[in-house]
Amino acid sequence: MQATMTPTGVLNDQMIAADCLISAKNAIKGCAMAIAEASTPEVRNTLKQHLNDAIVFHEQISQYMVNKGYYHPTNVQEQLRLDLQAAQQVLQSVGR
Repeated sequence: MQATMTPTGVLNDQMIAADCLISAKNAIKGCAMAIAEASTPEVRNTLKQHLNDAIVFHEQISQYMVNKGYYHPTNVQEQLRLDLQAAQQVLQSVGR
């Protein structure tokens, strides 16, 4: 997981959740690739369970972020607005 810090060096709830979401997406991709390369049914079955767990975790984190107003997967305009706002805050805090 990538350490995400505010310009003041403090992690916040939204950043931690976003980092978890990115990690879950990467786990899903990694498991899917590993399943394709697995050489035995036992390994494939184990990886499929890990894939299912990663999908469930992704869903839980996504729902948490939606409920908190951090993530708008069905409203692209609102998500873009939030992303631009966050980018502007970071740029302002570093003096650009």
